[in-house]
Amino acid sequence: MALGRIVRHTDSITGGPGAIMHRDTTAPLATDDGWTSIFEHVYAIGAKDLGHAIELADRLGVDVPMATFANEHLAAALGLPQTPSKKEN
Repeated sequence: MALGRIVRHTDSITGGPGAIMHRDTTAPLATDDGWTSIFEHVYAIGAKDLGHAIELADRLGVDVPMATFANEHLAAALGLPQTPSKKEN
């Protein structure tokens, strides 16, 4: 319960991962678009989590082609450049 409240609170502040459902296209975002900074945050979290999952799968000898595909295409699916700027949290 506490984790759910924390995630919902964080999402309400940052736009959170659920924000991607508010956009009906994957067309590239302009740098001055209000969604850009939110989706850069979503990308940073998603890329980190996918990277950890792929690394663990590699160590365990498990093939995860869909995770690899998602990792390679996440930025474009969010409408970001292929190498979004990485910001320190």
